[in-house]
Amino acid sequence: MPQADAFHLSGAAARKYQDHSVPAMFAPLAKATVKKLGLCENDHVLDVACGTGALTREIIATLPGRGRVVGADLNQTMIDVASALTPASSHSVDWMAADVTDLPFDDHSFDVACIQQGLQFFPDKPAALAEIHRVLKPGGKLCLTCWSAISEFNNGLAEALERHVSHGAAQKARAPFSFRDGDLITALLDDAGFRVAEHDIITLHRRFEDLRAQVLALPVEQDMRAKGDAVIDRVLKDIADHLAPYDKDGVFIVPQEAHFFAATRA
Repeated sequence: MPQADAFHLSGAAARKYQDHSVPAMFAPLAKATVKKLGLCENDHVLDVACGTGALTREIIATLPGRGRVVGADLNQTMIDVASALTPASSHSVDWMAADVTDLPFDDHSFDVACIQQGLQFFPDKPAALAEIHRVLKPGGKLCLTCWSAISEFNNGLAEALERHVSHGAAQKARAPFSFRDGDLITALLDDAGFRVAEHDIITLHRRFEDLRAQVLALPVEQDMRAKGDAVIDRVLKDIADHLAPYDKDGVFIVPQEAHFFAATRA
């Protein structure tokens, strides 16, 4: 989960994120990502910026042998939700609050590290990648996803927020898509001592069966609520109008694309 202030969620907001954003978007992305990871028996995996653990749990479900996973996020409330969702019988995962630029692990601790939609929010990206490089074993793998284009949902959301709420709220809606230059990501990885082995585009289809619930599960919820119910209704109407071409029998199904990178630690 992002490290920027806009994504330091309260406990209630973290649960909304898990209830609405994860099933609609992050869980499907996690499934698509794990298919590309190529995990090996007994791998020790670090999921950085893990949020409420969508990718972490998917890794646990597919990790062969006696592999272990650590889910780490700067936001303690996200870790609390992730931990609460983990069966008591699961002994293959540890959850912890940690800063990606100061990870509490020895050098060469992990075989694989993952970042699902977190890189764009790290204030110091080179320092974050250098720290991940440090904790990976020589020859270890880093896999990351980062949105490659702003989705039509977020376009419509940002435009509606700009009209009815504030420029700052609109910027929050655009923030997840602020780092979508694949060449720049490749250069960052190279500079940090990684060699890109795979770069692909993952295409998802995000479902909005309850548009209001999904919008109010976003970090812009409080910005909208501060303006009152009438403004919220106008924002939702504008988004629905914008998404009309994606209406399938009352459900909006909107494509969303992400970079997938797999890189090897030198």
